[in-house]
Amino acid sequence: MLVSGVTMTRHEPWGDEVHSWNIAKGSGSYSQLIENRRFEGHPPVWYTILWSISKFTHNVTYMQAAQWIIACLAAGLIVFYSPFPTLTKILICFGYYFLFEYAILSRNYGIAVLLVCCICLLMGREFKYKTSVYYILLFLLSNVHLLAMLLAASLHLYFLLSYTSKKKLLIHTLAGGMALLPAVIFIFPPSDSTINMGYWLHKWNIHQLTATVEGPLRAFLPIQAWWNPHFWNTEFLIEAKSEHSILKVVNLLCMMSLIALAFFILRKSRKSLILFGANLLLNLILSASVFSLTSARYAGFIFIGFFAACWLHYYEQPISGASKKLLNSLLAIQLAAGAFAVISDIRLPFSNLYRIDELVREVPAGEPLVTDYWTMNGYVAYLDRPAYCVDMDKKISFVTWGPDMAAIQDNPRRYTVGLQHYFHDKNLNEVYLVTLGSPQVLDKVDTAFSRSFHLHLIDSREGAIEKGSDLYLYKITK
Repeated sequence: MLVSGVTMTRHEPWGDEVHSWNIAKGSGSYSQLIENRRFEGHPPVWYTILWSISKFTHNVTYMQAAQWIIACLAAGLIVFYSPFPTLTKILICFGYYFLFEYAILSRNYGIAVLLVCCICLLMGREFKYKTSVYYILLFLLSNVHLLAMLLAASLHLYFLLSYTSKKKLLIHTLAGGMALLPAVIFIFPPSDSTINMGYWLHKWNIHQLTATVEGPLRAFLPIQAWWNPHFWNTEFLIEAKSEHSILKVVNLLCMMSLIALAFFILRKSRKSLILFGANLLLNLILSASVFSLTSARYAGFIFIGFFAACWLHYYEQPISGASKKLLNSLLAIQLAAGAFAVISDIRLPFSNLYRIDELVREVPAGEPLVTDYWTMNGYVAYLDRPAYCVDMDKKISFVTWGPDMAAIQDNPRRYTVGLQHYFHDKNLNEVYLVTLGSPQVLDKVDTAFSRSFHLHLIDSREGAIEKGSDLYLYKITK
């Protein structure tokens, strides 16, 4: 609690974290919230938590406080109620996923980990309303994230293996399907969403198969490329293969060895093996076809499935001998990754979005200020007022992956056209632009921008761990 608490106070939320927060606080009613998040491809549990908080405060710190409480509850369940030996508990709680990725970053993954812990705890208890509570937890878990839904389905498979009666097996199979069905409906984006099925199919390429193979490597060896200043979401073996081609073969062998090692550790529990295998298979199928596991937060659900399988394995038979040593060795590697991430996040800014007010104050009084759709997330989160986005040609409080986003992505001159309209409508000759885009990025996104206007870089805030989270203030004239 102390380590995560200190880290949280030094962690600066990046765009994805405040993106969900802006959608929640920008939704006046719960029905509006459900409508606004339908383009996101995420079920409503995390948004519901954020929406509830936003009815009392618009201070983004309270979102982080909620995330910290969730992480502490998950750690508390592991320390005080899980069947793991003391050393294993320590290694889990101080490992990368439980100490940093799913503890410090305010996303919908942390609440999924807490619900997984609750379900695992429930499986080892007997009380009157156990089955009812189980289905409530299964429903909640599936409505957190697509990957959480896959893990929920795998956990339910474990649950079904406890029954030998065909009648009860059929009843609980149908009940599980009913519990998971709402999540499928929530996750499936509408046809006018930018991230609909057509988007993912169009985005697919052969390199996605490589990312699929590398998923277990990211899951079990989340050691970052420490030489990269933007180390987050990197994996040292994967990052280094561009310089050392032999690592392509080494990485494949490591991936196969890690999967074999996981199955070896779980070999004495058939149900735990099936749980881990089902979750792994579902994740790999998803990655190969639609949703690539190229980030630690995605690939980490393979590890969370392994963690749950180990927890449930102890209810049948303790993991001992060589299996126990191998398990602790895997966890010790993650401890090193967790320590590096936490120390780096304390020392360096994870994102510079929180400093947007510093740049805004540099704009002379009365001078117009605009931003773009992605920087708008930080503007609205920290200044708590709508922002005029030149690439959207309007003032907004949050952005969704709807038709507006499609219009932006299809416009290779979005800054140029937006500013031309803005100058004409406001009868102006100059404007200030605060953005996450460096001069090189702006020129790449809109090649006509620097040829159509004079861009003068006034100030910047650089050095963020997250590679797209540096801030720049420009003065733009005709």
